[in-house]
Amino acid sequence: MRITLGKKLFFFTSCLLVAVLLSTFLVLARNQARLWEDYLRSQSLAFARLATPELLKTFRGVFPPQNQANLRQVLDFLGLNRDLIRFSLLAPTGRSLFDSPDLPGFDDFPPLDTEEHSLSRRLQQGEPTVQTLTLSDGRRVLDVLSPAFGPTGEHILSVRYLVSYASVDARLGEVRNDFLRIALLSICGSLLLAALVARRVTRPLSELTEGARAVARGELETRINNLRGDEIGTLAGAFNEMAASLLEGRTQLTEKNRALSAANSELRQMQENLVRTERLAAIGQLAAGVSHEIDNPVGIILGYAELLLEEMAEGDSRRADVQAIIEECRRCRRITGGLLGFARTSPGRWEPVALNAMISQTIASLKPQKLFKGIEVTFAPGPDWGGSLMGDADQLRQVLVNLMLNAAQATGDAGTLAVEVRRQEAWAVIEICDSGPGVPLELRERIFEPFFSTKAKGEGTGLGLSVCRRLVEEHGGKLSVGDAPGGGARFRLELPLAGEEKCFDKGPINSLG
Repeated sequence: MRITLGKKLFFFTSCLLVAVLLSTFLVLARNQARLWEDYLRSQSLAFARLATPELLKTFRGVFPPQNQANLRQVLDFLGLNRDLIRFSLLAPTGRSLFDSPDLPGFDDFPPLDTEEHSLSRRLQQGEPTVQTLTLSDGRRVLDVLSPAFGPTGEHILSVRYLVSYASVDARLGEVRNDFLRIALLSICGSLLLAALVARRVTRPLSELTEGARAVARGELETRINNLRGDEIGTLAGAFNEMAASLLEGRTQLTEKNRALSAANSELRQMQENLVRTERLAAIGQLAAGVSHEIDNPVGIILGYAELLLEEMAEGDSRRADVQAIIEECRRCRRITGGLLGFARTSPGRWEPVALNAMISQTIASLKPQKLFKGIEVTFAPGPDWGGSLMGDADQLRQVLVNLMLNAAQATGDAGTLAVEVRRQEAWAVIEICDSGPGVPLELRERIFEPFFSTKAKGEGTGLGLSVCRRLVEEHGGKLSVGDAPGGGARFRLELPLAGEEKCFDKGPINSLG
């Protein structure tokens, strides 16, 4: 079982208060008993000095006195002292001359031996003496011995008074009972006070403990509101300063981490762009060389095949073979033409582009084609940016044509193709959505790689999207693919508007180079 600081403080404070209270009450009770005993002694001596002459007048040297009426009067007089048990008359030698009966209220007191060893010594002192005796039943009596002297100063006799301690003991008992009640009430009050003190001390400590646990859980906004002017308040203030410092440090660390993450992302993007650029440059050089070497022989073969086809009769069985040669040569020329287009790096003409008009014209030129017969094409134009969009209209039209042709091929004989233009901050956004099967997540970056194609064999070269991304990036924009709202693919084209912050990795219209 764990003993908390509050319990320890309550226990030690309670023990200390109880010990102090009990010690105080014991000292007070002992002092009160001593005072009352001293008072009984002084009163008994005064009473003995007053009563001894009266007894001498009553006895007049005759023991017992002859006049019993006078004896009763003396007994009544002595009975005024409610603590007097009885008295005795003793000769100077210690012989008992007279023993009075027990006064009312003290009939059960046993007789005392008048020959105890100290009696003769006390008789010889010649002055009143007081001695406390303990009876066989445990009760105490006060033995007062008062000497009486004659006219010539000789010691005639001594009077021995036995005074009861009953009144003193009764008062002491009452005082002890009162002290006990007061002690119990004081102890209860002390325990309550100790509990309040322990609670007052431990409550802020509990708040500090909960605050420390909250900080350990990462809740650095935790603060201790109950600040006092003592050491615990100072500790709470130091805790608040620590939590504020930790929060500020975490905020700074978070900002630095965010900045580093952003810089890392930009660096990774730049690295990917550089790698892709180097790859495209190498492929472009290779494609230009291969296309130049292949294009001339294929053109010669195509020319001779076409001449040979013209010279053959309609029913000649070789016409199909020659037609196949012509088709394959034309496909080879399309491939080499695509390679040359991919490798071509002409700077283009940068001028203001009317984006909505260019898209409308592109759609109008494509809709008569057989590929678009069963496709519903919709266009949602965007705002008119005036001269804020700069670029090469021919290159942008080439990108749009390629993207729309790919969308139409993915849609098939029937479907929808939606083109939407809108502004997003400092970018002009063009989205082309189709109702085709879409692009799987694992292929969304690979489709922009050269010579990668998802079309059937013989239907594409895998260079169209690569050329589109290169042209868009030369304009300082971005080209990405995602999911359309109703299914299918969504190609997102972003072009910067005038006033966009210039950087080194964008095209000629918006760069520092």
